[in-house]
Amino acid sequence: MDNLSVLVLGGSVSGGGGVGNHLNLTWHAQLGTVRPTVYFKGAIDPSYFLHCTRRFVDHAYNAVVLDLGANMFGSGSGDALEALIHRVRCLTNATSTAIVDWHGAMHNNASRVAAARTNATLLDLPRQAHLYAADHIHPNARGHALIAERVRTHLAHLPRDAVGAPTTCAAPAAEACFALGTDLPVDGEPRDWTLVDDSPTPDLTHKHGWATTVSGAKLLLAVPLLDTCGAIVTLAYLASKVTGPFLLSCSAGCACSPVRNYHQKRISPFPTVTGHEDCDVNATGCHKLKITRDTAFDLLRTSNVSCRLTVTTRSSRRVRIDGLYVQSPSQEYLSYIFHSPSSARQRRFAEHALDTSCA
Repeated sequence: MDNLSVLVLGGSVSGGGGVGNHLNLTWHAQLGTVRPTVYFKGAIDPSYFLHCTRRFVDHAYNAVVLDLGANMFGSGSGDALEALIHRVRCLTNATSTAIVDWHGAMHNNASRVAAARTNATLLDLPRQAHLYAADHIHPNARGHALIAERVRTHLAHLPRDAVGAPTTCAAPAAEACFALGTDLPVDGEPRDWTLVDDSPTPDLTHKHGWATTVSGAKLLLAVPLLDTCGAIVTLAYLASKVTGPFLLSCSAGCACSPVRNYHQKRISPFPTVTGHEDCDVNATGCHKLKITRDTAFDLLRTSNVSCRLTVTTRSSRRVRIDGLYVQSPSQEYLSYIFHSPSSARQRRFAEHALDTSCA
């Protein structure tokens, strides 16, 4: 194990959730001679790591551990985890991929299904009260120690995924990422919006975002230019039982439309976003769930100037904007638009998305 190169991508459990957010008390700090490279962000689902994945992978690894079992929020989380497994295999050449399946607030079978479909190793953890912190979501010190024990055993007898590392991988799409609230391309000095840090331990971890409780407040974001006229824009925001709705609109010279997706209205609402976390009220921990959700839409520049995205709140309920991602669409997605029922605006997007002259 001494020479193993290990990458860990995780949520709040990897960030020390349950042990005061102290990284020296987390499970990945208890792997003996193995010193993994660790990236984490609290209250996200696996799709967070699908944006600009190369931010987290700068060289090859022997093994990848995805500590995301507690972050399987919503119906799309399983598909996102599968896509992430394929992506990290391509970028790391790792021949072993494992999923830490800690049972969090909204635990389901999505991790198990994703592991089975991708031939990844599932490290299942028992749901026993003495392993949980006071929030009944994160592992306490004993829980972190048990995760460490499972991961150490896994790495000591490192299995090779049945599929192995991919021999061919799709070229990464052009993408611009603003994953932190402090990095958001805010245009001007927004009125009634404040850059906040909602972390309970800001000296250790951060939860930055631009927030407001003023109805009608407008936040302008400068959408960066890519080489193509078309882009898929993804906006990340805080969702809970008490957050509120907002409206998305694009500046002149930019035509925006809903993404073409069978579950578009539920997964990627546009232009109105409820901002509300409508989880199953009977699910354990639903009432205290606060997670970073995202929505996406197609943007087509009709001039050679940059676009402005305006976020307008629709009530006095709190809204917090956390991130912005802009990606060139794939040929596969454009073909899907052409070969499925689509609006005129969506078909126009597909026809011109890969153009390089937008006037």
